[in-house]
Amino acid sequence: MTGAWGLEIDKGRIGLCRARLTSRGLEVTQGMSLPLPSALITPAFTELNVAEGRTLSGELRSLMKRAGCKGGPVVVALPDTSCRIGWQDFEALSGTPSDTRQLLCWRLKDRIPFPIQESRIDYQPLPGQGSGTRLLYLLAREAVIAQYEALVVGAGLEPVRIITRGVALYRLQKTAGLGGKRLVLAPGPSSLLFIYADEQIPRLWRLLPWDGHDALADQEHRVERVLREIHTTIRYLRDEIGAGQPEGLVLMGEGEDTLAESLRGACELPVHTMPEHRNGLRGELLGSAGAALLRKPWRLRWM
Repeated sequence: MTGAWGLEIDKGRIGLCRARLTSRGLEVTQGMSLPLPSALITPAFTELNVAEGRTLSGELRSLMKRAGCKGGPVVVALPDTSCRIGWQDFEALSGTPSDTRQLLCWRLKDRIPFPIQESRIDYQPLPGQGSGTRLLYLLAREAVIAQYEALVVGAGLEPVRIITRGVALYRLQKTAGLGGKRLVLAPGPSSLLFIYADEQIPRLWRLLPWDGHDALADQEHRVERVLREIHTTIRYLRDEIGAGQPEGLVLMGEGEDTLAESLRGACELPVHTMPEHRNGLRGELLGSAGAALLRKPWRLRWM
């Protein structure tokens, strides 16, 4: 088995990767990323994201050729801000998956800026919630998803699953086998993502604006911003959730080595980086590699 294909599409970049899990850990067999014109994709929750579909389709075909991909099934990771992720608690759930989805839609219908009928929802029950059930959900506007899907299909690929960059990275960091209470930090092309996980179960998902392509933003400014957000997140975990101090910080994304070196001298948490260099996975392929590990239908489980 040569592994599944994962595709990440975000502002200023596309990445395509074939990856699999083996007895030795994560193995990346093929992978390539290409820069995109910054105005080509504008991640948004309600509006269409792609300004020039023909241009993106051409860039995607070029990427496939350079990566050695001849088409077929692919898991697609979209920008985090193109979707919404969260959770809802229920005392009890019964019935079919369709019944559960209808109940979840009823809960969320007044919390989104468009009719719930125009949405696509994926969900997964989380363990360890006492006598009740917590559903972790991923919600996107159907028109936004359909635009991306049409472009991917037009390039000769079959999108078997649509997720977000954050979901892909969360799945990928689980391959590192880090237990305990961890705070995942993932600076990306268009967002700054924090995920707090306790024994690999997500308890906090915090998404912030972030321009990963801003050439004018110096490293010192970026480190200061990241440190402020780390302290804000830890304070929220302590004061609002009662989770206590994370046992470590897992840094994922481009430039992780430089940022990690700066954080190690200023952050009170032990700092781990991913990817590990031994598996040959470059930072710009993290999203597509994580997506490749999630080759399942849209419903249900995506963790």
